[in-house]
Amino acid sequence: MALKLRIGSASCVAVREPAAGDGRGGGARGEGGRVRGDRRRLRHAAGGARRRHQRPALERRMPHARPHLVKEVHMQYLEAGADVIISSSYQATIPGFLAKGMSLDEAEDLLRTSVKLALEARDEFWKSTLRKSKPIYNRALVVASIGSYGAYLADGSEYSGSYGADITIEKLKDFLRRRLQVLAGAGPDLIAFEAIPNKMEAQALVDLLDEENIQVPSWICFSSVDGKHLCSGESFADCLQILNASEKVAVVGVNCTPPQFIEGIIGEFRKQTKKAIAVYPNSGEVWDGRAKRWLPAECLGHKSFDALAKRWQEAGASLIGGCCRTTPSTIRAVSKILKGRTGH
Repeated sequence: MALKLRIGSASCVAVREPAAGDGRGGGARGEGGRVRGDRRRLRHAAGGARRRHQRPALERRMPHARPHLVKEVHMQYLEAGADVIISSSYQATIPGFLAKGMSLDEAEDLLRTSVKLALEARDEFWKSTLRKSKPIYNRALVVASIGSYGAYLADGSEYSGSYGADITIEKLKDFLRRRLQVLAGAGPDLIAFEAIPNKMEAQALVDLLDEENIQVPSWICFSSVDGKHLCSGESFADCLQILNASEKVAVVGVNCTPPQFIEGIIGEFRKQTKKAIAVYPNSGEVWDGRAKRWLPAECLGHKSFDALAKRWQEAGASLIGGCCRTTPSTIRAVSKILKGRTGH
């Protein structure tokens, strides 16, 4: 499946957006509550240890309850120069919403709303951009986000890939099928399967895209804790072989991964695939569970995140951005250095 991206030397920027919590881990991401999006603007995604028991029901329905805040965050990333924005649906699942007392119609509508808000933000921003005599932005792509099965479980398996002996490819497909149908039908430009931790889930995704004959181009990004393997310990080569066989997967890559590993991962991916490569790692900060605070990103050494992004571009990545603990300021710096701009 052909995907026409305005990549041009990695000018597309994939960004992290606030997640719509499904009640199985809420809107925060990962061990220690690693946050997606702008935590200053969205207090529902506050950092700290996993706090699903502290999240009020209203906040779990945030795209319905406070749509203006979700659109505002999308707008912040667009103004920062993002060419790609991602819907607030990473942990939004139908079973999770049903468990919180929603009807099936309400659950499906909430998924659609996550895409609708991103589309509205993109279109409104683009309309305002066209009024300017010298527009400096591209018309952004809207991506519908689908997190891993482990993200739904919210038990740490998102970062280990260990789903248990009773989980099979068929069960994963059944879990995901309706969610994929709804999000694909909501009108996004792409569908992103994010932070996939194991080979079995990658196979399930490829199978499901074919079975449902999904016509929206997809990308599949893995997560890694060592820069050499998926979180499960399985090799990138084995998993990329699965993705290479699918015409419906247009982009492959990694996200939710320490930034110091990205350059090496790009090199490995270039040996294994001809597909476009997306990388959007975490900020590099480390959560101190005892002190309950984030520690500086020592792994970056003397390099800034945006300086590393330039190296990722030179290494061959086509889409570059940020995941946990990155903000619109991060994306602004990345956009400037990749596009050679001094303004905005």
